[in-house]
Amino acid sequence: MKFVEAIHLALQQSPSVITALGSSTKIFQSFVTPATPMPFIVVSSQSDDGASPTLAGADRLRVATVTVDCMHSSLVSAANIADRVRVDLYAAKGILGTTTNSPMTIQSIRIDGTNMNYDMGGEGTELGAFVCSVTLKIYYLASAPSSVALTDGSQP
Repeated sequence: MKFVEAIHLALQQSPSVITALGSSTKIFQSFVTPATPMPFIVVSSQSDDGASPTLAGADRLRVATVTVDCMHSSLVSAANIADRVRVDLYAAKGILGTTTNSPMTIQSIRIDGTNMNYDMGGEGTELGAFVCSVTLKIYYLASAPSSVALTDGSQP
């Protein structure tokens, strides 16, 4: 989704996040292969809704919920990466030129919450990882809607 790519790009431009990870190539969209060495970040979406929907559908302000999972074998390090994500993205705004979509106009990014978990891993790969998640609310302007006339398919 467009906003997942936008947050992915924003994190790749964050010097403090890149320093904590060691490389901007350790930031992924939606999934990561199991063999990827820690630390890394996975950006994934949860929802995309109208911020104040109208019956006419002419509203363009939308709010997307995105989760940024910061993974490391150390709880302290995972929390440190998550804190850098939180600090760098809070109240961010502007236009991000994504590669697969038209540029995205972000009105504001707000932190909706944080969470810490321990992922034990799968069968035979019980390496374990601490996951510190930052949930973001991204307020953005969607492309102008263009209505499609709905018909029942019959000929007049």
